[in-house]
Amino acid sequence: MKPFSHPVVPPLVPVILAMMAGILAGSVSFLSHPVWAVLFPGLLSVFSFFGIPGRKCMIFCLCLAAGIFAGHKSYQIHQPDLPAGHVSRFYNQPGITLTGKIVSFSRQYPHKIRVVVACQTIVAENADGTQKSAAAKGRVYLNIYGNPGLCFGFNDRIRVSGPIRPVRNFGNPGAFDYQTFLKRQGIFGAIHTGADKIELVSDDPPSLLTRGIQGLETVRNRFYHFVMTRLELQEGAHIMAALVTGIKHRLPARQRDLFAKAGTSHLLAISGLHMGILCLMFFFFFFRILCVFPWLLISARAKKIAGILTLIPLCLYAVFSGFSPSTQRAFIMTGIFMFSFLGERQSHPVNTLAGAGILILLADPAALFSISFQLSFTAVLFIVLGMGAAAQYGSFKIPIIPGFMVSICLMTVLAGLGTFALIARYFNLVSLVQIPANLLLVPVIGFACLPLGLAGFMVWPLAPGLAGGILTMAAGMVSFCIRYLTWLTDLPFAWSYLPCLPPGAVAGIYLVMAVMFLALYFKKTTWVVAMVMVLPAGLYAIQVTMQQRVPSTHMTVTILDVGQGNAALIQTVEGRTILVDGGGFSGGSSFDVGRYVVAPFLWHQGITVLDMVILTHPESDHMNGLVFIVENFTVGSLVKNTDTSSHESFDRIMAACRQKKISIFVPGCEKNQVAWDKTRLKFFQCESVVPGLNPNDNSVVFKLVLDNFSMLFPADIMETREQLLAGSRKEQISSQLLLSPHHGSNSSSTHFFLDWIRPESVIISCGFNNPYRFPHPDVLERYRQRKITVFRTDHHGAVTITSSGTGYTVATHRRIP
Repeated sequence: MKPFSHPVVPPLVPVILAMMAGILAGSVSFLSHPVWAVLFPGLLSVFSFFGIPGRKCMIFCLCLAAGIFAGHKSYQIHQPDLPAGHVSRFYNQPGITLTGKIVSFSRQYPHKIRVVVACQTIVAENADGTQKSAAAKGRVYLNIYGNPGLCFGFNDRIRVSGPIRPVRNFGNPGAFDYQTFLKRQGIFGAIHTGADKIELVSDDPPSLLTRGIQGLETVRNRFYHFVMTRLELQEGAHIMAALVTGIKHRLPARQRDLFAKAGTSHLLAISGLHMGILCLMFFFFFFRILCVFPWLLISARAKKIAGILTLIPLCLYAVFSGFSPSTQRAFIMTGIFMFSFLGERQSHPVNTLAGAGILILLADPAALFSISFQLSFTAVLFIVLGMGAAAQYGSFKIPIIPGFMVSICLMTVLAGLGTFALIARYFNLVSLVQIPANLLLVPVIGFACLPLGLAGFMVWPLAPGLAGGILTMAAGMVSFCIRYLTWLTDLPFAWSYLPCLPPGAVAGIYLVMAVMFLALYFKKTTWVVAMVMVLPAGLYAIQVTMQQRVPSTHMTVTILDVGQGNAALIQTVEGRTILVDGGGFSGGSSFDVGRYVVAPFLWHQGITVLDMVILTHPESDHMNGLVFIVENFTVGSLVKNTDTSSHESFDRIMAACRQKKISIFVPGCEKNQVAWDKTRLKFFQCESVVPGLNPNDNSVVFKLVLDNFSMLFPADIMETREQLLAGSRKEQISSQLLLSPHHGSNSSSTHFFLDWIRPESVIISCGFNNPYRFPHPDVLERYRQRKITVFRTDHHGAVTITSSGTGYTVATHRRIP
């Protein structure tokens, strides 16, 4: 092979840094002016001119061009100039008929199928009842309910009827910006419709490429169904299906959490491990076939042709598995390595990684903001740099098996270091059992289960019985790994959820690790020891600072935006934290409000410990979100009424209380108050509760008191309980603020009740455009007649009340003009 001189800085590194600078500048509104899009890449271009020896002019021009191009594309994504026919112009209009092409693989859920549709034409009704057709732009999610039979596929042209709904975020501090996340993919709305309202539009015969992609999608879905049917009763069925097909969204939440807590989630992604195994398998397969021809073997062309042929099945498998960012990175890096091998040139690994990143960002600049893109590239970068730094200390002769285990340990530590800060920021999770978990799972799943799964997939069309036997064997190994991870994660301090790390802390962590790598590379052991001491100490200081309970002069009450449900956080002046209900969706929805809405808000507030959780009554819209909270947060006590439920969520909450030894407090006639120094919770669960009440009327009702400030939490009580409350506790229930009973239902907030409470302000927790049409117009009229100020979570987002005990202020997350 031809020798290749490694420069101090690989030449493609400043190019990708310039692209990243341009993309970031284009994504920030006050930096999206074209001047910034030139300035940031220009500064990096100057750095590359002086920092990289040789070919300075070329690298300078590449940096400037790449940065300006990326900044322009990023500006178009984040600040788009929407044409008149854009789908966002037709939100919530009745009588919409849309025609477009499917541009994604289908995602199948238990109760629906989701695809992405690129809109082409829209037919809308005018005010006079006539119809108008117009060319349309933009993409929408199409959620199909019923039993469509999946009679359409990628690139098919369809016609669908139904209103286009806008994408909305939950209006809470620290909430995931789902709207921007979809906008970066060009998706601006969603259509929810039945299978009977979709029509496959006859068009020209599909191209050969389209037929090929549709065929891959069909094979993918059929093989997934085969795996799940054959391994129906085995614990490892979902894992095996995800390993081969890349379909991870159907993984049970408990298995996903198990792998995350053990630090082994990377094994479930189609990444370099998959591509490396496939590359070796196909390369040796093609090479052995080509060796049959002596003239190819003698001329040394057999290896080169085998390398070229290997890229074909790798490309097909990348498309087959969904072409995620980790798959893209692995495929491009494998391709670059293969071409370097064929050209007999040495490839710098960092340069190869940068080249893969450049190609991905050229195709999709918004990929920079993808969590999987950041995790994938950061993990590989740290492994490459770490192994390079380790190589500075010379090589040691270690037997194969111990050397393999040492390599796994080292790569696990390096990948864990590289992704720790990102995982802590995005997922608030840190695993302390990564090394023992990966020591077993990398060889078992990576080098046994995965090859067996791929072998089963290859023989499946010809011998389904043999494929089933192979998959059963692999699933048995996966089941063993699951039991091992369960034992590991059950150990004390095996994992921990952390408060949300601020961007400055993330930058500081990576700065310390960069200094550590440089010190290792240049053999400055004193610096290494210093950094090893500074990093854990700094992380501990951050955690303690964010978690410490600091008494405050003000109490805050935040009514969260959880859609159609209730959830509130009380933070007392004594530093106590109380969560009242957790929201939740009823019916067949699999969306976990506790995991994706309530927990992120708590982490954003620096909260991982709750002194008290109050479950007002065991109904889905108050209870379901508490499951994740009780199972994953440190909870002091649970307050509930006397009701029980056959719902799975209630059983899981009670099981978590037993397992974690969480005390349960049921308020009654004698035990009807919880008090701290200045703050009191007064419960009304005695005279106002009588046998035979509606479950809503049996809700836990309490009053929050701080000196002269008071707020009543009546949960979902209705007229009967309101009369009992007002009749038995007239002098005690009056409050300055009121959480609207039953989300503003007309069965609550009666005249009699409001006259006894006499609130100055009321907060209504309800979902945007909810099917119950809460709050009821009559209820709003009752509030208006009494001059009660109304705040609504569907309009205002989270509502935060702050009080020092005398007076109060109200702040909303969203500003309503």
